Amino acid sequence: MKKETQQKLELFAKHNNWQLPHPLDMERFYEFVIEAYNNGDIEISDDEFFDIISPFYKMDEKEQSKWIIRFENGTELLDIYNKNK
Repeated sequence: MKKETQQKLELFAKHNNWQLPHPLDMERFYEFVIEAYNNGDIEISDDEFFDIISPFYKMDEKEQSKWIIRFENGTELLDIYNKNK
């Protein structure tokens, strides 16, 4: 994972209100998704993703899967969008 992508994920993880999500939390997450996509970091492993998040928040397996799916859906949407321009 490129440094810029990692920094965006850390920014999201550090400032996310994990107990009561706020619209700005998702905005930061999608900024991370866009950064990852632009950097070609669309193949981020689950372990890599959660190694960055875990110092800020511990989540169970079900919650982890939801965030990975959001990431994968976001990068897929960006790919489709850019191919149809």
